[in-house]
Amino acid sequence: MSSPSFLDKVKSIIKDTSKHLVNGAKNVPKEEYLRRATICNSCIHFIEKENKCGICGCLMDVKAKWKTSECPKNKW
Repeated sequence: MSSPSFLDKVKSIIKDTSKHLVNGAKNVPKEEYLRRATICNSCIHFIEKENKCGICGCLMDVKAKWKTSECPKNKW
């Protein structure tokens, strides 16, 4: 499976970071983070050695914490 292009990763990171900051930089509760992380870790698109999503290219230990983030496959 190929990873998103560098430009696509940058666009995704800028979009998600902006949304996170504009909405008060809030994180989900620990239980929700663990639920999201479990879903990501079992996903076929998860790149374990890089801890990244193979669809959006985001670091999952960060993205799964942000309240405003969404899975690109609508799994959470």
